[in-house]
Formats: sequence, structure tokens, C-alpha cells
Amino acid sequence: MSLSRRDACLLPLVLALPARAAMAEERAPLSIGWSDYPPFQSRSATGTPQGLDVELLELVAQAAGERLQWSRRPWARQIPDIAQGELDLMSSATHTPERLAFGEFTQPYRNERVALLSLAGAANLPRRLADLKGRAVKVGVIRGVVFPLAVRRELEDPELAGLLVPLYANDLTLSALRGRRVDFVIDDPATLLYRAARQPGEAVEVVLELAVSPVHVYVGHRTLERRPGLLQRLNLGLQRARQQPEWSRVLSRYPGF
Repeated sequence: MSLSRRDACLLPLVLALPARAAMAEERAPLSIGWSDYPPFQSRSATGTPQGLDVELLELVAQAAGERLQWSRRPWARQIPDIAQGELDLMSSATHTPERLAFGEFTQPYRNERVALLSLAGAANLPRRLADLKGRAVKVGVIRGVVFPLAVRRELEDPELAGLLVPLYANDLTLSALRGRRVDFVIDDPATLLYRAARQPGEAVEVVLELAVSPVHVYVGHRTLERRPGLLQRLNLGLQRARQQPEWSRVLSRYPGF
């Protein structure tokens, strides 16, 4: 088969199209979910996300040569959206074997606390989760949140599992407590105490510290199929970001982390 001069001139452009498409994919921003979860993630006065996770992960992305596109959606939606390829990344993710069906985890970038909380001054407080068994109480938990293994095992007890009340969004824990829809919540105390201190109403206190666990960036399998080197780049970016003075400056703006 012979090519015309015109076809011969166009051939290099045609052959270059897949490579250019791959380069465009590599340069595209990564979509990452965020929700109302201060001081880690929250809405600024201009409507853009702010908070500890936002600042740390922007440093990681920059060090990895990536750009982030933050997409606001409830926590309970983020795993399904990762599985369907509608999100590339999710922050503040606890490592579980079940989640490996839809994605992979970076190295941890911070720790998260898990605690049982109630309104301040509540009577007959438990000394351990098992003390709640047999009591007519309700314990709020955020839908889609996965607790560290030791806490999950305790909550699998049928008597404790029957006390759990799912709350659809992160920002409902405080209103559920103050509205007496639940007696306790299990959450990161940093976010609940942060809200309680800034919103008029009854104070909240930690009843039991349950666990401290590392959290990661969760990267969807569909994203990794398109960008197979992404996980390694993010891990390398995390290592580089930790060595930058700005990482320490960000942490200093959020006492306790």
C-alpha cells in the first residue's frame, strides 16, 4: 500500500494522538471529595474548601506534580463515587480490607482519634462501650465511616449494634446530640468539640477515648487504571511534603495535630 504525500504528512500526527491523550490525562486535575468536617474540611466564606486536610493534601499534590479539584459531597457518597469513577480521591480514609475492592491507600498522612461523646454533665456515663449494653440509649454514627478494627469488633456485638443510629452527614452529630435524638455519638472528638465551641448551645464532652488510628488518601481503581503511576507519585509527594517547612507551619495552625 502506498501513501499519498498528504497521508504521509498526516501519519505522524495520527500516531501522536494516543500519546497526547495520555499526556492530557496525566495533566488533568484529580477530583477529591470534601464535606463539612472541621477543622479538617469545611466551607470558607468564599465557598471554597479549607481546613487541615485541604492544606496538607494541597502540599502533597504540589510535591507530586498533581493538581486537586475539590468536590463537595456527603461522606456517605464518597466511597460509591470512588467505586464508580466519579471521584479520583478521598481524604481521611481508614484502611480496611473491604475498601481494597474499589481502590488503594497511600501512606498515612495524619492520625485521627475516635471517641464516645455526650452532652456535658450527662449522668451514669459508661467506663467502657460494653457498659452501654442493656441500656435504653441511642449512639449516633456517621454513615459510611469505618472505625479502627478494635472499635469495629466491639460494635459488632449484637447488643451494641442495636443501639447504633446512622447519621447521614458529618454535621449532624452535634445537632443530634443537642436535639436529644441520640444520647452519645462516636466521632473524632476534634471535629465535634470544634463545632460545639463555635455554635451556641450545650457543651459536649469526651466520655471515652476509643482509638487513635492513621488515615490515608484513598485512590480509586478506575483512576489507577488511567494513571498507573499515580499512587507512587502521591506517596513520593507525601514524603517530600513532610520535609518542607510549610508542612510544620500548617500543623502549627491546628493545635493538637
